[in-house]
Amino acid sequence: MSFSNAVKSELCGAMTDGAAALAECHGMLVVCRSFSFKKIALQTANREVAEHFVLLLRRCFDVMSHIKVGGTTRPTYTVEVASEADRKKILYKLSYRQDSDIGVDFARLKTEGNIKDFIRGVFLASGSLADPEKEYRAEFSFKENETAADFFTLLDSQGMSFSMTFRAGKFLVYTKNSTTIEDFLTYIGAGGETLSLIGVKVYKSVRNRLNRQNNFETSNILKTADAAFLQNTAILKLKKAGKLETLPDELLEAAELRMNNPDLSLSALCKLSKTPITRSGLNHRIKKLMALAQELD
Repeated sequence: MSFSNAVKSELCGAMTDGAAALAECHGMLVVCRSFSFKKIALQTANREVAEHFVLLLRRCFDVMSHIKVGGTTRPTYTVEVASEADRKKILYKLSYRQDSDIGVDFARLKTEGNIKDFIRGVFLASGSLADPEKEYRAEFSFKENETAADFFTLLDSQGMSFSMTFRAGKFLVYTKNSTTIEDFLTYIGAGGETLSLIGVKVYKSVRNRLNRQNNFETSNILKTADAAFLQNTAILKLKKAGKLETLPDELLEAAELRMNNPDLSLSALCKLSKTPITRSGLNHRIKKLMALAQELD
């Protein structure tokens, strides 16, 4: 199950009553495929959402609706209120007139609780969430710019920072901020999946930190290997030229340490030295060897 469907499944499992149920159903209706006196129909790819909508319609308006299943590659569920009398009952109860524009009715959202339930309904009908393993994104899709703008304002009034855009013929209200998505899911009552999202964030943070650490360590290993190769090449050049035997004891010891341990770092070589020496001191002697080798050229 996708993350988006998991969130919707959690929300559908917590059935509401009274004013809360009415606000949630209103939110779903506003973003239906068709919401007018001529037709009320919700289309979704989630069967649980379709069944939840049917229950809300019966509980809030005492109207019957049915689910049609279509689609070729994957199922699509359509819930339609077929009766004209039932459509009028719904719209009149929500205070819509036959000549009114149907959008977000702020007058009906009188309490913070109603707003939360309304937003939850909008999410169930038109919201989607990306897989947090791949990206952080919450998105709402609307057919009309006015409805999208009203919903954007509603989210903003609840302290949630979203953005708006137009893409592929749809008006979108979205966010890519993981903290905003966490706050939003908690707000609409999807506490279980909020914890799942936080778990994914923690896992990704640890994984990225380990990757950075491994990359850093790999880089250091490569640098050590490159430096050791150049140092060994210089010492071999001095050896072939018969110059090693003429060097002072401290340089000769440094050359032997490097030749006998070609893959060790300078810090590790210091620990193997017969006479105490610091890393900077050994580095100075190695550089002196490399300079003498360069003079041979």
